[in-house]
Amino acid sequence: MKINLLILLGILVLSGCGAPCPHYNRLQVATFYGPVRPIKKPYGTVIPFDTPNDVKRPYRAIGFMSCEGTVGEEGGILKAMLYRAADMGADGIILNASKISQENITPNNQKLNVNVTTGLIGEMIGNGDKRAFRAQAIQFTDTK
Repeated sequence: MKINLLILLGILVLSGCGAPCPHYNRLQVATFYGPVRPIKKPYGTVIPFDTPNDVKRPYRAIGFMSCEGTVGEEGGILKAMLYRAADMGADGIILNASKISQENITPNNQKLNVNVTTGLIGEMIGNGDKRAFRAQAIQFTDTK
């Protein structure tokens, strides 16, 4: 009886773990926030911005996310990106980033520069309805 109860408890615990939403584990993520990882943010607090010009505060890029999917999966992929950005400690994501700026990422001030050509309204892959959805995770640098 005790063994069955422990097995059941283990199954319940394991089934409750994992991704916070669909598509979360499908994202391809590159982080470049340097040697100190930012503190996770609560879900629902990451702000989506359409373009870099929409961000009216100073910021630095801390990651890049992409995911292949169909047009019908766009909303779910956006939600997954918002959740992953929160887990990365981001304050926002830029959906149509044309360029990720250079950022100091190591103690000796090496720079990383990633160019992005399309945003969340992604580019078509092949002849079907597959798209590549991309976003840049950002962290505000002011103390507002």
